[in-house]
Amino acid sequence: MGGVGSHVRAKRGAVVGWSPAAVRRHTRWLYGIDAPALTGYGWALTLTVRDCPPTSEAWTALRHAWIERVRRMGAVRWHWVVEWQARGVPHMHCAVYLVDGSAMAGAELVMAWRDVCSEYGAGAWSQTCKRIDGPTGWLQYLSKHAARGVQHYQRQGKPAGWEKTGRLWGYGGEWPIVEPLEVAVSLDEFYRFRRLVRSWRVASARASGATGGGWQRLRYARRMLKTSDRALSRYRGVSEWIPEDVAVRLLLIVKEDARPRGRTGPHGAPPAGCADRAPARAGTH
Repeated sequence: MGGVGSHVRAKRGAVVGWSPAAVRRHTRWLYGIDAPALTGYGWALTLTVRDCPPTSEAWTALRHAWIERVRRMGAVRWHWVVEWQARGVPHMHCAVYLVDGSAMAGAELVMAWRDVCSEYGAGAWSQTCKRIDGPTGWLQYLSKHAARGVQHYQRQGKPAGWEKTGRLWGYGGEWPIVEPLEVAVSLDEFYRFRRLVRSWRVASARASGATGGGWQRLRYARRMLKTSDRALSRYRGVSEWIPEDVAVRLLLIVKEDARPRGRTGPHGAPPAGCADRAPARAGTH
């Protein structure tokens, strides 16, 4: 227990853009956050510049300078992810939790960015800053950034003239993390679970109504399992945040529906031909 590990990590190679592995690590981290345990006052920001920094090192220096200012403002925690605008200029999405809950705190976060990026034209109207309203606000932030894969246009390539990109996401401060729950299921149970999740998403979108963006969510929910790739369709995951209690109840329904009824083999075992197929893994966060 305790102690210092003797393992020497291999030197990290140069990061030259988003990769499937980087997207998976980022998504797993986002899904591992215990949203109800988040303390402080959260702000979701999109920070941009007019002119592209000449190198990834220059962009990284801007990010470090801004985060240092955020730290001095008393930030409890922060998360950032770098993506590309259609014109090939980097921008950054961030979540920052402060002790100060005043409206001026959000404006100060934006002003700090504009100060460190003044030579690159960080205009006031090009930045956005919105409150993260409790666990629901974090989940809205999560759903936006966890849904983007490596093929999303904002994660393609890198700015012209850059030989590498540097790190594309990160976090700091104290984040409450929960370990995912993993359950072994057969393929039939996995398919049943996906359909139940789709039904839950459709019902949730309908309940939120048009004012809560429900109609767009409803469209996405209905199409969540559709794909023209038959091989992908067979193993496509849920890729949707679900409250743990809801996910567990859906899994219990799946397991209950899969139980053989009315006939058993020796010692109460399922009769021949009713054994589960090759198990899959269903994770809930």
